[in-house]
Amino acid sequence: MTPAQPLDVWIGAGVLALLGLGAALLLLLGEGAAISRSILLRFARIALPVALLLGLPLLVLSRLADLEDRLWQALIAGLVIALGWLTTTMFAETGRARDKAEKLRDYHKALFAEIRDTLAAFYSEGQGDAQAAQLVARMEADESFVPFIPNEVHDRVYAALLDEIEVLPRQTIDAVVAYYSLIASIRALAEDMRSDRFAQLPQGRRILIYQDYVQMRQRAYQLGSYALALIDGYAKGGAPGAEAVTRRFSSPDVGRNARSPGSESAG
Repeated sequence: MTPAQPLDVWIGAGVLALLGLGAALLLLLGEGAAISRSILLRFARIALPVALLLGLPLLVLSRLADLEDRLWQALIAGLVIALGWLTTTMFAETGRARDKAEKLRDYHKALFAEIRDTLAAFYSEGQGDAQAAQLVARMEADESFVPFIPNEVHDRVYAALLDEIEVLPRQTIDAVVAYYSLIASIRALAEDMRSDRFAQLPQGRRILIYQDYVQMRQRAYQLGSYALALIDGYAKGGAPGAEAVTRRFSSPDVGRNARSPGSESAG
C-alpha cells in the first residue's frame, strides 16, 4: 500500500461506521423497527451472495498482492452507496407506514362515528322494537293503512372512503363491509316500500315486507355493534386488540343489549 492509501481507507471506514450506526439505531430504536428489519433482510438476500462471489476473491487477492488505490476507493464508495440506499429506503418505508397508520386512524374514527350514529337512530334509545310492534298492530287493524318509510342515508362516510377501503386492516374490514352491505340492502328495500307498487299490495304482504325490513335493521344493529367493538379494540390494542374482540364474540350475532351504541369510542 502507498502511504496515502491507509488514510483513504480509514476515512471510508469511518463513513461506513457512521452510516452503519445510523441504520442500526433506526433498526433497533425507530418506530418502524419491524419495517427496517424487513428491508434489511431483503437487502441481505441480495447483498450476501454478491459479497460471497466478489468479496472473498478480492480478500484473497489482497493477501497475495497489493491492490491499486483506485480499486480500494471504488470498493469503499460502493459500500457507502449501498448503505446510503439502505438507510434512505428504511426512512422512506417507515414514513409511508406512518402515513398509512394515520390514514387508518382517521378512517376508523370517521366510520366509527357514522356507524354509532346510525345504530342510535335504529335503536331509538330502546324504543325501536316497541315502535315496530305498534306499527304492525296498526297495519293489522287497518287494511288501508300504508306505513311511511323515511328515506334514510347512513353510508355517506363509507361511500367517500370506498375507493381506499383496502387501508382498513383485515381485523376490521370484513365486519365493516358486511355492515354497510346490509345498510345498502335496507336502503334498497326502503325505496321499494316507498313506491306505488308497495301501496297496491295486499295488507298481509305489506306486513310481511315491513317485518323483513325491521329484522334487517335489527341485524344491522348487531353487525354495527360488532364493527364498533372491533374498531375500538383495534384503536386500543392494534391487531391483537381486535382479534381479542373477535374471540369474545362467538359470532357477529351479538344480543341487542350486549352493547349500546355509545358505549365504545374509537381512539
